[in-house]
Amino acid sequence: MTNQLTVYLNNIKAGILAREGRQLTFSYSADYLTLPGASPISRLLPLASTAYGDEAARVFFSNLLPEGAVLTQIAHQVGISKENVFGLLEAIGGDCAGAISVSAFNRLPGSTGGYRLIAEQELSDELDKLPSHPFLAGEEGVRLSLAGAQNKLPVYFDGSNYYIPEGASPSSHILKTAIAQLDNTVINETFSMTLAARIGLPVPVSQVVTIGGKQVYMVERYDRKQSASGDIVRLHQEDFCQALGIPPELKYEKEGGPGFSDCFQLVDKWSDEPLLDASNLLNWAIFNFIIGNADAHGKNLSILYNGGLVRVAPFYDLLCTAVYRRLNNKFAMKMGGQSDARYLPPDTLGKFAVEIGIDKRTVRAAFIGLMDNIEIKSLQLLDEYRDRFGALAVLGDVANVISYRIVKGRALVK
Repeated sequence: MTNQLTVYLNNIKAGILAREGRQLTFSYSADYLTLPGASPISRLLPLASTAYGDEAARVFFSNLLPEGAVLTQIAHQVGISKENVFGLLEAIGGDCAGAISVSAFNRLPGSTGGYRLIAEQELSDELDKLPSHPFLAGEEGVRLSLAGAQNKLPVYFDGSNYYIPEGASPSSHILKTAIAQLDNTVINETFSMTLAARIGLPVPVSQVVTIGGKQVYMVERYDRKQSASGDIVRLHQEDFCQALGIPPELKYEKEGGPGFSDCFQLVDKWSDEPLLDASNLLNWAIFNFIIGNADAHGKNLSILYNGGLVRVAPFYDLLCTAVYRRLNNKFAMKMGGQSDARYLPPDTLGKFAVEIGIDKRTVRAAFIGLMDNIEIKSLQLLDEYRDRFGALAVLGDVANVISYRIVKGRALVK
């Protein structure tokens, strides 16, 4: 039985993830520690010659895996318990979020792999099978893993064709299928992400693509870039739960996950551009309030390590959840101590400002500016989407949520 896995940062051996019984340890390799400019794989796993124990290792590495029903199905597919973080990473850890890949002991990530061209109909069939066959788990040569609870598939897209990355080859895009029993989530998410881009939030490019006659959400990976030679290069990242030492099952504030205060403190302590990143994070929080995204939790925020700089990553997973009655639409992070948009006392804004450590006048100005901007840009984008996709009910519902939330927001800034 394998008891050691090699952890690579890009193609450089960073360390060893070891298992002894049920306990995990992580240790940096001696060679890695001597490299000029060597960087830690996590804020909470700083460079050191001593091994990190189970708690620290498990928090970081478990956050690389999918969650919920997706994790359960993958575990079933590869014949491994869903609690077995080590075994699951051995099976699917070839292409994770960021620059981390996990391989059998001392197998170089570049020694196997490549890209398999997949025809549109075959890709459509695989997307249909994602609920029972997530991430193509168990398929020969395929080792893909992304955090989150939604069905998604990492692919390489060259502008015309789709490819399945094999071994440790990096993907360039993520495909998401519609969420069952929720109306037009593909259109909803693309609208929300595009609106975010229009009002100036840093977000990756997303679009609706048609595969096998079905609409699919496709987003460029912000943790990948193209080298001068045309190769896809990984950029390292970690989500806020990893950076704060919180396991994935506790990502919501009410369960012990990060709240706004924790997030803004992390930015202040860790970002190389704390003022700019705090401003972006404030706009992210307000944007989620206005579009009705109640699922803005700690794993939907990340730190990106790029060119020696530590910055908050572009924002992702933006969706108007408030249009779906079957979902719990209380805030993932309380705003000014409040978790329900329907009941916000007049002092909510002031308490929120204290919570995040930003002057109330600045917070108020950000609210007013975003509400004005979103009010105009959302109507323009709504017209574009109706021209392209027709008068879908979900578009009208999203527009109604935005109008309602702007009314609520304007009451808060009086």
